[in-house]
Amino acid sequence: MKIIRGDTKSYKFQRKDAEGHAITQRADKIYFTVKKNNQVLEPIFQKTIDDMTFDNDGTYHFTIEPEDTNNLAYGNYYYDIERIYEGNKKTISRGQFKVDYEITFAGNEV
Repeated sequence: MKIIRGDTKSYKFQRKDAEGHAITQRADKIYFTVKKNNQVLEPIFQKTIDDMTFDNDGTYHFTIEPEDTNNLAYGNYYYDIERIYEGNKKTISRGQFKVDYEITFAGNEV
């Protein structure tokens, strides 16, 4: 994943079963978490199922807002998406979250 610092960016994903079919039953909880690395406990920011919309086809939608990245240093961070359903936890995606440079800073938007 890559975002320009301070931008708004929407993401979507679907949970899939072992055969690759979309799971259309809503999870109990979903977490999209961004951290500096996998050794720290505190997230830089996190989106939960309450921050997401859910379509009948099993697609989750969430948005990263400017205030989520405005104060971050450029560089690489790490994310995962974890779901909890009926008490079972599963990481369904993880990887690098790159915050790229910006030219027009929030202070220039007056």
